[in-house]
Amino acid sequence: MAVIFTPQGDKDFFTPFGPMMGYVRMPARFVDDMNAAITRNLEDHSGQLVGKVREELRFDRALIDMAAAALGQTLIEYHIRASRRGTFGDYEHRTKQYELNIAGGWFVRQFAGDYNPLHIHTGAALSCVGYLKLPDGIEAEWEEDYRDHHPSHGHLQFAHGTDSHYSVSNFMVKPRVGDFWIFPSYMFHCVYPFRSEGERRSFSMNLSVMESEARPAPGQAA
Repeated sequence: MAVIFTPQGDKDFFTPFGPMMGYVRMPARFVDDMNAAITRNLEDHSGQLVGKVREELRFDRALIDMAAAALGQTLIEYHIRASRRGTFGDYEHRTKQYELNIAGGWFVRQFAGDYNPLHIHTGAALSCVGYLKLPDGIEAEWEEDYRDHHPSHGHLQFAHGTDSHYSVSNFMVKPRVGDFWIFPSYMFHCVYPFRSEGERRSFSMNLSVMESEARPAPGQAA
């Protein structure tokens, strides 16, 4: 059933089309713990992924649980906000309870010349990326790259729809250690190569937020 939108007041500005993006700064302790976890004996999952990068190490159960504990509430908040936006506010989250279903996660270890071609993710509703490490010389490279009319080195680019009047179809993200981005799994994105020596390290996860009706508290009528 189509959602009926009713303007509130005499003037309104809103965004009825296009997907919502989420952004948050990750806790510094979580970033440190994730970087320390890179030394675990993790499976190289790069043969199953599209990235043209050195290594893509698959999360074990402990890493999935650690990410869920640190970022779960933010991921659920994204789900709630996007659901409210998609129904123009006709969505009551207080009557629901939520559970994360993380299909998988992996570290992306990218070095000079590596890149991630344009792609989407499958098997889940949401995807995300968090930045853990950057090459020491990347700021100098970016300073030079930003003199060009279209800088891109080591940047993440999202794309959705088609450019038209009053509408854009893509935007670029300059990675920063501690930044965490959430987006629908169907959104196209890519990562451009860079030249600096050293590692550009991030992690990605695919997940869904499962809804169920909240159970009444003990002694409360159903």
